[in-house]
Amino acid sequence: MNRRIVHSLVQAIYPPRCLGCGAMVESDFGLCGPCWRDTPFISGLVCEACGVPLPGARPDEERAHCDACLRQPRVWARGRAALLYQDRARRLVLGLKHGDRHDVLRPAGRWLARAGRDILGRDKLVVPMPLHWGRLIKRRFNQSALLAEALARETGLRHAPDLLIRPRATRALAGLATTSGFR
Repeated sequence: MNRRIVHSLVQAIYPPRCLGCGAMVESDFGLCGPCWRDTPFISGLVCEACGVPLPGARPDEERAHCDACLRQPRVWARGRAALLYQDRARRLVLGLKHGDRHDVLRPAGRWLARAGRDILGRDKLVVPMPLHWGRLIKRRFNQSALLAEALARETGLRHAPDLLIRPRATRALAGLATTSGFR
């Protein structure tokens, strides 16, 4: 059967729904207008290291950094985040992480590609943050690996899902102050 026909049949049985609220939308893997408006996407001037939004305009020839990155420099040079980790964005992230919401992956890959467009060159390699084997057993999958795969697919970059290992268990991030998501 033609792929387009199969897609039309699937949409007739399972019409596209908003990732945020479940309302009907025009296309798969989208947000309705109110959910789009209420999702805290990051844009404008951002910290060069962690990607959090900063007030003002981009300084000429100078890389902007947030206070946290100035106090404690990151081990990486440049980073970006697609969303502020609050409200609807937090629910989307937690839905992926703990609720098996894999339907979030395709749009998250697009959002990550857009957020990182100024630092994602053709020579980059997409590598996810690994989980310790104990946490991987509990969670059943590594959401970072799935997001990295979605980003690689969206950008056409090479993807190395098993390049890094986490040899020892580290403290869970649950409950720690975090300002941005999908990074």
